[in-house]
Amino acid sequence: MAVDMAARGMASPGAKRDWAAGVGIGFAANWLASVKRKLALLQSATILVWGDSTTRNSVPADGTPRRYPAQWADSLIASGRLPATHGVRIFVYDSLSSQKYVLAETLRDPGNGLWLDIYQASVSGSIPRYFMHAYFLRALAAVPADALFIGHGINMASFTNIAGEMLAAIEQFRTVNPMAPILWTTQHPLQANTNGETSWRPALLRNAAAWGIAVDDTVYQAYLDAGKPNSLYNGDGIHESTGTGCALYVDMLNKWWDASSPGVGIARPPSLLLPADQQLIVNGDFQTWTNTGAAPDGWTVGGAGTVAISKDTTYYANPRKPFSCKMIGSGAAESYIEQQVPAALRNYLLGRWVTGAARVWRDKGGSSNFLGRLCLVVTAASIGGTKNVKIADANITQTDGFGWTVLEPYQIPDDATIVRLRMFADSSTAPDGTKACYVDQVSLVPGVMPRPYSL
Repeated sequence: MAVDMAARGMASPGAKRDWAAGVGIGFAANWLASVKRKLALLQSATILVWGDSTTRNSVPADGTPRRYPAQWADSLIASGRLPATHGVRIFVYDSLSSQKYVLAETLRDPGNGLWLDIYQASVSGSIPRYFMHAYFLRALAAVPADALFIGHGINMASFTNIAGEMLAAIEQFRTVNPMAPILWTTQHPLQANTNGETSWRPALLRNAAAWGIAVDDTVYQAYLDAGKPNSLYNGDGIHESTGTGCALYVDMLNKWWDASSPGVGIARPPSLLLPADQQLIVNGDFQTWTNTGAAPDGWTVGGAGTVAISKDTTYYANPRKPFSCKMIGSGAAESYIEQQVPAALRNYLLGRWVTGAARVWRDKGGSSNFLGRLCLVVTAASIGGTKNVKIADANITQTDGFGWTVLEPYQIPDDATIVRLRMFADSSTAPDGTKACYVDQVSLVPGVMPRPYSL
Protein backbone atom coordinates (compact mmCIF):
# COMPACT_ATOMS: atom_id res chain seq x y z
CA MET A 1 0.00 0.00 0.00
CA ALA A 2 1.04 3.58 -0.47
CA VAL A 3 1.88 5.04 2.92
CA ASP A 4 0.25 8.28 4.12
CA MET A 5 2.42 8.93 7.18
CA ALA A 6 0.38 11.88 8.43
CA ALA A 7 -2.84 9.87 8.37
CA ARG A 8 -1.19 7.09 10.35
CA GLY A 9 0.23 9.46 12.94
CA MET A 10 3.82 8.54 12.12
CA ALA A 11 5.15 11.90 10.90
CA SER A 12 8.45 13.22 12.26
CA PRO A 13 8.42 16.17 14.70
CA GLY A 14 8.49 18.82 11.99
CA ALA A 15 5.59 17.41 9.98
CA LYS A 16 2.91 19.36 11.89
CA ARG A 17 4.71 22.67 12.13
CA ASP A 18 2.05 24.50 10.11
CA TRP A 19 -1.09 23.88 8.12
CA ALA A 20 0.61 24.52 4.77
CA ALA A 21 2.61 21.31 5.14
CA GLY A 22 -0.63 19.38 5.19
CA VAL A 23 -1.67 20.90 1.87
CA GLY A 24 1.70 19.93 0.44
CA ILE A 25 1.37 16.34 1.60
CA GLY A 26 -2.01 16.10 -0.09
CA PHE A 27 -0.49 17.22 -3.35
CA ALA A 28 2.41 14.78 -2.98
CA ALA A 29 -0.12 11.94 -2.83
CA ASN A 30 -1.35 13.10 -6.25
CA TRP A 31 2.04 12.26 -7.74
CA LEU A 32 1.22 12.48 -11.47
CA ALA A 33 -1.07 15.51 -11.25
CA SER A 34 1.11 17.76 -13.40
CA VAL A 35 1.76 15.00 -15.93
CA LYS A 36 -1.93 14.19 -16.39
CA ARG A 37 -2.82 17.87 -16.60
CA LYS A 38 -0.37 18.40 -19.44
CA LEU A 39 -1.58 15.32 -21.28
CA ALA A 40 -5.19 16.54 -21.00
CA LEU A 41 -4.16 19.94 -22.37
CA LEU A 42 -2.42 18.27 -25.34
CA GLN A 43 1.03 19.23 -24.09
CA SER A 44 4.12 17.06 -23.76
CA ALA A 45 5.09 15.86 -20.28
CA THR A 46 8.24 14.48 -18.67
CA ILE A 47 8.82 11.94 -15.90
CA LEU A 48 12.31 11.73 -14.42
CA VAL A 49 13.52 8.44 -12.91
CA TRP A 50 16.42 8.71 -10.45
CA GLY A 51 17.75 5.36 -9.38
CA ASP A 52 20.28 2.56 -9.47
CA SER A 53 20.68 -0.71 -11.39
CA THR A 54 17.17 -1.80 -10.38
CA THR A 55 15.72 1.04 -12.49
CA ARG A 56 18.35 1.28 -15.20
CA ASN A 57 17.24 0.75 -18.78
CA SER A 58 19.46 -0.13 -21.72
CA VAL A 59 21.79 2.41 -23.19
CA PRO A 60 21.67 1.29 -26.82
CA ALA A 61 23.76 -1.84 -27.33
CA ASP A 62 25.20 -1.98 -23.79
CA GLY A 63 23.35 -5.18 -22.89
CA THR A 64 21.52 -3.87 -19.81
CA PRO A 65 18.08 -5.51 -19.41
CA ARG A 66 14.96 -3.42 -19.86
CA ARG A 67 13.75 -2.93 -16.32
CA TYR A 68 10.47 -1.72 -14.94
CA PRO A 69 10.42 1.98 -15.91
CA ALA A 70 10.55 0.96 -19.57
CA GLN A 71 8.12 -1.89 -18.99
CA TRP A 72 5.75 0.57 -17.30
CA ALA A 73 5.84 2.67 -20.45
CA ASP A 74 4.88 -0.45 -22.42
CA SER A 75 1.96 -1.00 -20.05
CA LEU A 76 0.72 2.60 -20.31
CA ILE A 77 0.39 2.11 -24.05
CA ALA A 78 -1.00 -1.42 -23.99
CA SER A 79 -3.60 -0.65 -21.32
CA GLY A 80 -4.83 2.52 -22.99
CA ARG A 81 -3.92 4.64 -19.96
CA LEU A 82 -1.80 6.93 -22.09
CA PRO A 83 -3.92 8.95 -24.56
CA ALA A 84 -3.44 7.92 -28.17
CA THR A 85 -2.46 11.52 -28.89
CA HIS A 86 0.90 11.04 -27.22
CA GLY A 87 3.98 9.08 -28.11
CA VAL A 88 6.52 7.69 -25.66
CA ARG A 89 10.29 8.09 -25.68
CA ILE A 90 12.83 6.76 -23.19
CA PHE A 91 16.08 8.63 -22.65
CA VAL A 92 18.91 7.07 -20.64
CA TYR A 93 21.80 8.86 -18.97
CA ASP A 94 25.05 7.48 -20.36
CA SER A 95 27.46 7.98 -17.46
CA LEU A 96 30.23 5.81 -18.90
CA SER A 97 30.70 7.36 -22.33
CA SER A 98 29.00 10.56 -23.44
CA GLN A 99 27.86 11.68 -19.97
CA LYS A 100 24.58 12.90 -21.38
CA TYR A 101 21.14 11.51 -22.16
CA VAL A 102 20.78 9.34 -25.23
CA LEU A 103 17.54 8.22 -26.84
CA ALA A 104 17.25 4.57 -25.91
CA GLU A 105 13.98 3.79 -27.66
CA THR A 106 10.80 5.27 -29.09
CA LEU A 107 7.84 3.09 -28.12
CA ARG A 108 5.19 5.02 -30.05
CA ASP A 109 5.20 8.07 -32.30
CA PRO A 110 1.83 9.50 -33.40
CA GLY A 111 3.68 11.99 -35.58
CA ASN A 112 2.20 15.14 -34.01
CA GLY A 113 5.07 16.12 -31.72
CA LEU A 114 3.28 15.22 -28.47
CA TRP A 115 5.31 13.06 -26.11
CA LEU A 116 5.45 11.49 -22.71
CA ASP A 117 9.20 11.40 -22.17
CA ILE A 118 10.80 9.23 -19.49
CA TYR A 119 14.34 10.25 -18.55
CA GLN A 120 16.31 7.68 -16.57
CA ALA A 121 19.16 8.99 -14.43
CA SER A 122 20.09 5.51 -13.26
CA VAL A 123 23.55 4.02 -12.82
CA SER A 124 24.45 0.59 -11.47
CA GLY A 125 25.54 0.57 -7.84
CA SER A 126 24.73 4.23 -7.40
CA ILE A 127 23.39 6.13 -4.42
CA PRO A 128 21.63 9.52 -4.58
CA ARG A 129 24.91 11.34 -3.98
CA TYR A 130 26.23 10.01 -7.30
CA PHE A 131 24.03 12.39 -9.28
CA MET A 132 24.13 15.17 -6.69
CA HIS A 133 27.74 16.01 -7.51
CA ALA A 134 29.50 15.73 -10.87
CA TYR A 135 26.40 14.87 -12.91
CA PHE A 136 23.80 17.08 -11.25
CA LEU A 137 23.71 19.82 -13.89
CA ARG A 138 23.92 17.36 -16.78
CA ALA A 139 21.41 14.83 -15.46
CA LEU A 140 18.97 16.04 -12.80
CA ALA A 141 19.04 19.79 -13.43
CA ALA A 142 18.93 19.27 -17.20
CA VAL A 143 15.42 17.76 -17.13
CA PRO A 144 12.40 20.06 -16.54
CA ALA A 145 10.51 17.25 -14.82
CA ASP A 146 6.77 17.21 -14.21
CA ALA A 147 7.21 14.31 -11.76
CA LEU A 148 10.18 12.57 -10.14
CA PHE A 149 10.38 8.87 -9.29
CA ILE A 150 13.21 7.80 -6.95
CA GLY A 151 14.32 4.17 -6.83
CA HIS A 152 17.22 4.31 -4.39
CA GLY A 153 18.04 2.76 -1.03
CA ILE A 154 19.48 -0.73 -1.45
CA ASN A 155 23.00 0.68 -1.77
CA MET A 156 22.56 3.06 1.18
CA ALA A 157 21.95 0.46 3.87
CA SER A 158 25.21 1.04 5.79
CA PHE A 159 24.90 4.83 6.05
CA THR A 160 24.64 6.32 9.54
CA ASN A 161 23.27 9.71 8.42
CA ILE A 162 20.67 8.03 6.21
CA ALA A 163 17.87 10.56 6.71
CA GLY A 164 20.31 13.39 6.03
CA GLU A 165 21.44 11.73 2.80
CA MET A 166 17.85 11.33 1.63
CA LEU A 167 16.91 14.88 2.58
CA ALA A 168 19.98 16.24 0.79
CA ALA A 169 18.84 14.50 -2.39
CA ILE A 170 15.30 15.86 -2.15
CA GLU A 171 16.36 19.39 -1.25
CA GLN A 172 18.99 19.60 -3.99
CA PHE A 173 16.54 18.36 -6.61
CA ARG A 174 14.05 21.01 -5.49
CA THR A 175 16.58 23.76 -6.15
CA VAL A 176 15.88 23.21 -9.87
CA ASN A 177 12.42 21.59 -9.87
CA PRO A 178 10.47 23.00 -6.88
CA MET A 179 7.08 22.15 -8.42
CA ALA A 180 7.71 18.51 -9.39
CA PRO A 181 5.93 16.00 -7.10
CA ILE A 182 8.20 13.20 -5.82
CA LEU A 183 7.46 9.51 -5.32
CA TRP A 184 10.13 7.42 -3.56
CA THR A 185 9.72 3.65 -3.48
CA THR A 186 11.14 1.53 -0.68
CA GLN A 187 12.23 -0.85 -3.47
CA HIS A 188 12.31 -4.58 -2.78
CA PRO A 189 14.25 -6.44 -0.06
CA LEU A 190 17.46 -8.27 -0.78
CA GLN A 191 16.86 -12.01 -0.83
CA ALA A 192 19.41 -12.96 1.82
CA ASN A 193 19.17 -10.22 4.47
CA THR A 194 17.11 -7.31 5.80
CA ASN A 195 19.38 -4.30 5.17
CA GLY A 196 16.51 -2.14 4.02
CA GLU A 197 14.29 -3.16 6.88
CA THR A 198 16.82 -2.15 9.53
CA SER A 199 18.17 1.11 8.11
CA TRP A 200 17.16 3.15 5.10
CA ARG A 201 13.57 1.97 4.60
CA PRO A 202 12.36 2.94 8.12
CA ALA A 203 14.03 6.33 7.71
CA LEU A 204 12.13 6.93 4.49
CA LEU A 205 8.78 5.82 5.90
CA ARG A 206 9.29 7.85 9.06
CA ASN A 207 10.14 11.12 7.30
CA ALA A 208 8.25 11.10 4.01
CA ALA A 209 5.32 13.22 5.20
CA ALA A 210 7.55 15.90 6.71
CA TRP A 211 9.56 16.02 3.49
CA GLY A 212 6.41 16.44 1.43
CA ILE A 213 6.96 13.40 -0.76
CA ALA A 214 4.91 10.32 -1.59
CA VAL A 215 6.32 6.95 -0.59
CA ASP A 216 5.24 3.50 -1.73
CA ASP A 217 5.99 0.35 0.24
CA THR A 218 3.83 -2.08 -1.72
CA VAL A 219 6.57 -3.83 -3.71
CA TYR A 220 8.61 -4.42 -0.57
CA GLN A 221 5.60 -5.91 1.17
CA ALA A 222 4.74 -8.07 -1.85
CA TYR A 223 8.23 -9.60 -1.82
CA LEU A 224 7.93 -10.36 1.90
CA ASP A 225 4.43 -11.79 1.55
CA ALA A 226 5.60 -14.09 -1.24
CA GLY A 227 8.55 -15.32 0.84
CA LYS A 228 11.17 -13.76 -1.47
CA PRO A 229 11.16 -16.65 -3.99
CA ASN A 230 13.76 -17.01 -6.73
CA SER A 231 11.17 -16.05 -9.34
CA LEU A 232 11.22 -12.45 -8.07
CA TYR A 233 14.98 -12.13 -8.55
CA ASN A 234 17.22 -12.43 -11.57
CA GLY A 235 19.51 -15.00 -9.98
CA ASP A 236 21.75 -12.74 -7.89
CA GLY A 237 19.37 -12.15 -4.96
CA ILE A 238 19.61 -8.40 -5.51
CA HIS A 239 17.91 -7.29 -8.72
CA GLU A 240 14.28 -7.85 -9.54
CA SER A 241 13.59 -10.38 -12.27
CA THR A 242 12.66 -8.82 -15.60
CA GLY A 243 9.44 -10.84 -15.52
CA THR A 244 7.64 -11.36 -12.22
CA GLY A 245 9.75 -8.91 -10.24
CA CYS A 246 9.33 -6.04 -12.67
CA ALA A 247 5.61 -6.77 -12.97
CA LEU A 248 5.12 -5.82 -9.31
CA TYR A 249 6.71 -2.43 -9.91
CA VAL A 250 4.67 -1.88 -13.07
CA ASP A 251 1.48 -2.65 -11.14
CA MET A 252 2.51 -0.21 -8.41
CA LEU A 253 3.17 2.60 -10.89
CA ASN A 254 -0.09 1.94 -12.73
CA LYS A 255 -1.97 2.33 -9.45
CA TRP A 256 -0.36 5.74 -8.94
CA TRP A 257 -1.35 6.65 -12.49
CA ASP A 258 -4.96 5.64 -11.87
CA ALA A 259 -5.10 7.44 -8.50
CA SER A 260 -3.65 10.73 -9.78
CA SER A 261 -5.91 13.42 -11.20
CA PRO A 262 -4.94 16.48 -13.26
CA GLY A 263 -3.78 19.33 -11.07
CA VAL A 264 -1.49 22.33 -10.71
CA GLY A 265 1.81 21.98 -8.91
CA ILE A 266 2.62 23.60 -5.58
CA ALA A 267 6.16 24.94 -5.25
CA ARG A 268 8.30 23.58 -2.41
CA PRO A 269 11.21 26.00 -1.99
CA PRO A 270 14.28 24.23 -0.57
CA SER A 271 15.72 25.34 2.76
CA LEU A 272 19.22 25.14 1.30
CA LEU A 273 18.80 28.42 -0.56
CA LEU A 274 17.14 30.48 2.16
CA PRO A 275 18.39 34.09 2.14
CA ALA A 276 21.07 35.10 4.59
CA ASP A 277 18.71 36.90 6.94
CA GLN A 278 16.89 33.61 7.62
CA GLN A 279 20.07 31.69 8.42
CA LEU A 280 21.55 31.04 11.86
CA ILE A 281 25.04 31.15 10.34
CA VAL A 282 26.61 34.51 9.50
CA ASN A 283 28.61 34.71 6.26
CA GLY A 284 27.68 31.15 5.38
CA ASP A 285 28.46 31.80 1.71
CA PHE A 286 31.85 33.38 2.56
CA GLN A 287 31.04 36.64 0.77
CA THR A 288 33.03 38.57 3.39
CA TRP A 289 36.66 37.48 3.48
CA THR A 290 39.08 40.14 4.74
CA ASN A 291 42.17 37.92 4.82
CA THR A 292 42.06 35.41 1.98
CA GLY A 293 44.87 33.37 3.52
CA ALA A 294 42.85 32.78 6.68
CA ALA A 295 39.34 31.61 7.50
CA PRO A 296 36.43 33.64 6.07
CA ASP A 297 35.14 36.37 8.37
CA GLY A 298 33.06 35.05 11.23
CA TRP A 299 34.71 31.60 11.13
CA THR A 300 37.45 30.31 13.42
CA VAL A 301 40.00 27.51 13.01
CA GLY A 302 40.21 24.64 15.47
CA GLY A 303 41.46 21.12 16.03
CA ALA A 304 44.75 19.61 17.11
CA GLY A 305 45.95 19.29 13.52
CA THR A 306 46.68 21.91 10.89
CA VAL A 307 44.31 23.22 8.27
CA ALA A 308 45.50 25.26 5.29
CA ILE A 309 42.74 27.65 4.19
CA SER A 310 42.57 29.70 1.01
CA LYS A 311 40.05 31.50 -1.18
CA ASP A 312 39.86 29.27 -4.23
CA THR A 313 38.72 30.72 -7.56
CA THR A 314 38.91 27.46 -9.55
CA TYR A 315 36.14 25.41 -7.93
CA TYR A 316 32.84 27.05 -7.03
CA ALA A 317 29.12 26.37 -7.47
CA ASN A 318 27.63 29.86 -7.62
CA PRO A 319 28.65 31.80 -10.78
CA ARG A 320 27.69 35.06 -9.07
CA LYS A 321 30.19 34.27 -6.31
CA PRO A 322 33.13 32.71 -8.18
CA PHE A 323 35.10 31.28 -5.29
CA SER A 324 34.95 28.72 -2.49
CA CYS A 325 36.73 28.00 0.76
CA LYS A 326 39.52 25.50 0.11
CA MET A 327 40.71 23.44 3.09
CA ILE A 328 43.53 20.91 3.38
CA GLY A 329 43.99 19.12 6.69
CA SER A 330 47.30 17.69 7.90
CA GLY A 331 48.99 16.60 11.08
CA ALA A 332 48.03 14.01 13.64
CA ALA A 333 44.43 14.87 14.36
CA GLU A 334 41.25 16.55 13.15
CA SER A 335 41.19 20.10 11.81
CA TYR A 336 38.24 22.32 11.01
CA ILE A 337 36.62 25.73 10.71
CA GLU A 338 33.56 26.47 12.82
CA GLN A 339 31.10 29.14 13.82
CA GLN A 340 29.23 29.54 17.07
CA VAL A 341 25.58 30.55 16.96
CA PRO A 342 25.26 33.92 18.78
CA ALA A 343 23.84 33.68 22.30
CA ALA A 344 20.66 35.59 21.44
CA LEU A 345 19.83 33.22 18.60
CA ARG A 346 20.85 30.19 20.65
CA ASN A 347 18.46 31.11 23.44
CA TYR A 348 15.67 31.39 20.88
CA LEU A 349 16.46 27.84 19.70
CA LEU A 350 16.33 26.12 23.09
CA GLY A 351 14.01 23.13 22.81
CA ARG A 352 13.60 23.67 19.07
CA TRP A 353 14.83 21.87 15.96
CA VAL A 354 17.65 22.90 13.60
CA THR A 355 19.03 21.39 10.39
CA GLY A 356 22.53 21.89 9.01
CA ALA A 357 23.78 21.62 5.43
CA ALA A 358 26.84 22.35 3.31
CA ARG A 359 27.70 22.29 -0.39
CA VAL A 360 31.03 20.52 -0.79
CA TRP A 361 33.46 19.34 -3.49
CA ARG A 362 35.88 16.61 -2.37
CA ASP A 363 39.09 15.73 -4.17
CA LYS A 364 39.14 12.21 -5.58
CA GLY A 365 41.66 9.59 -4.57
CA GLY A 366 44.03 9.79 -1.64
CA SER A 367 44.05 7.86 1.61
CA SER A 368 41.06 9.38 3.42
CA ASN A 369 37.30 9.12 2.96
CA PHE A 370 36.67 11.79 5.59
CA LEU A 371 37.08 15.02 3.65
CA GLY A 372 34.63 17.87 4.21
CA ARG A 373 32.44 16.40 6.95
CA LEU A 374 29.82 18.67 8.48
CA CYS A 375 29.13 18.45 12.21
CA LEU A 376 26.77 20.04 14.73
CA VAL A 377 28.42 20.48 18.13
CA VAL A 378 26.35 21.23 21.25
CA THR A 379 27.33 21.88 24.86
CA ALA A 380 24.70 21.05 27.48
CA ALA A 381 24.77 19.40 30.89
CA SER A 382 21.83 17.18 29.94
CA ILE A 383 23.87 15.47 27.20
CA GLY A 384 27.03 15.18 29.31
CA GLY A 385 28.97 18.22 28.17
CA THR A 386 30.18 18.96 24.66
CA LYS A 387 29.09 16.43 22.02
CA ASN A 388 29.17 15.99 18.26
CA VAL A 389 25.41 15.49 18.19
CA LYS A 390 25.08 15.15 14.40
CA ILE A 391 27.80 14.43 11.85
CA ALA A 392 27.82 13.74 8.12
CA ASP A 393 28.25 10.14 7.08
CA ALA A 394 31.66 8.57 7.63
CA ASN A 395 31.88 6.80 4.26
CA ILE A 396 31.67 9.95 2.19
CA THR A 397 32.82 9.36 -1.37
CA GLN A 398 35.07 11.85 -3.10
CA THR A 399 33.32 13.17 -6.19
CA ASP A 400 34.20 15.68 -8.86
CA GLY A 401 31.53 18.30 -8.46
CA PHE A 402 29.67 20.19 -5.73
CA GLY A 403 26.82 18.51 -3.91
CA TRP A 404 24.85 19.10 -0.73
CA THR A 405 25.30 17.15 2.45
CA VAL A 406 22.56 17.54 5.07
CA LEU A 407 22.63 16.69 8.77
CA GLU A 408 19.59 15.00 10.22
CA PRO A 409 17.47 17.50 12.20
CA TYR A 410 18.40 17.90 15.87
CA GLN A 411 16.40 19.28 18.79
CA ILE A 412 18.53 21.71 20.79
CA PRO A 413 18.43 20.82 24.53
CA ASP A 414 16.67 23.28 26.81
CA ASP A 415 19.89 23.76 28.77
CA ALA A 416 22.27 24.21 25.83
CA THR A 417 24.94 26.84 26.43
CA ILE A 418 26.86 26.57 23.14
CA VAL A 419 25.81 25.56 19.61
CA ARG A 420 28.46 25.34 16.88
CA LEU A 421 28.42 24.30 13.23
CA ARG A 422 31.75 22.76 12.28
CA MET A 423 33.23 21.85 8.90
CA PHE A 424 36.11 19.41 9.03
CA ALA A 425 38.81 19.68 6.41
CA ASP A 426 39.47 16.01 7.11
CA SER A 427 38.03 14.31 10.18
CA SER A 428 40.43 11.39 9.97
CA THR A 429 42.91 11.04 12.82
CA ALA A 430 45.55 10.89 10.06
CA PRO A 431 44.46 13.51 7.49
CA ASP A 432 45.60 13.19 3.89
CA GLY A 433 47.57 16.39 3.34
CA THR A 434 47.55 15.91 -0.43
CA LYS A 435 43.79 16.25 -0.87
CA ALA A 436 41.44 19.18 -0.39
CA CYS A 437 37.78 19.86 0.13
CA TYR A 438 36.10 22.96 -1.27
CA VAL A 439 33.12 24.42 0.59
CA ASP A 440 30.84 26.77 -1.33
CA GLN A 441 28.12 27.37 1.25
CA VAL A 442 27.23 26.37 4.81
CA SER A 443 23.70 26.57 6.16
CA LEU A 444 21.99 26.18 9.51
CA VAL A 445 18.26 26.80 9.52
CA PRO A 446 15.68 26.70 12.31
CA GLY A 447 13.14 23.91 12.06
CA VAL A 448 13.05 20.60 10.25
CA MET A 449 13.79 20.75 6.54
CA PRO A 450 12.18 21.23 4.13
CA ARG A 451 10.35 24.53 4.41
CA PRO A 452 6.55 24.64 4.04
CA TYR A 453 4.94 24.77 0.62
CA SER A 454 4.31 28.15 -0.97
CA LEU A 455 0.61 28.63 -1.62
